[in-house]
Amino acid sequence: MAINNFVNQSFEKMKNELCTGIISDVMDQMGFNNQTLGNAIQPLKDETVIFGPAFTALANEVYSMPEDPLTAQAKIVDQLQEGEIFVLATRGRNNCATFGDLFATRVKAKKAAGVLLDSYARDLRDLKKMNFPLFYKGSNPRTSKGRTEINESHLTVSIDGVKIKHGDYIYGDIDGICVIPLEIVEDVMKRAEQILENERVVRDALKGGMSIEDAYKINGAI
Repeated sequence: MAINNFVNQSFEKMKNELCTGIISDVMDQMGFNNQTLGNAIQPLKDETVIFGPAFTALANEVYSMPEDPLTAQAKIVDQLQEGEIFVLATRGRNNCATFGDLFATRVKAKKAAGVLLDSYARDLRDLKKMNFPLFYKGSNPRTSKGRTEINESHLTVSIDGVKIKHGDYIYGDIDGICVIPLEIVEDVMKRAEQILENERVVRDALKGGMSIEDAYKINGAI
């Protein structure tokens, strides 16, 4: 998946101020009002932020030990490209960890931008030491061997009722996760930059004594 240079430059310019609230507001204004995931998925650390195009994959529940467990997963992870977000949806029960420190080490070596799991992780102590950019549903010490196989990729997946296509952009922070369709990502970033500028003006006005009602009239949001 080719990285959009304009989008990356916009993110670098805004990254210290950008948040999922602004991205969500922009997409609401554009008529894309079902693009945020539920709050069961949380960042590994409060300061964790992920941004980049989605590399989509699917973990399927299995009921017996495959002949070569984890081989399919290894082949899929090795396809990750620099700057991508590994997005893993699940089909079946969440009954094990689908991500751990060795998986994370390979993802880091591939220079991917982070991981978004619709499932559990383990080795959290090591992942935190690595400062790994992870969003996940919780922890579980059980191996995925004989329980789940990551054996599909480059497909449209659904997490919390939100469709994610391979190549759509993911932005995640402490407030949540936004899925930005690829076809609108440049427009979203342009509009987000304008909102940030408006908010700077309003924030200064509020500090100077302006009422919040008047601020809302100027900005359209508070």
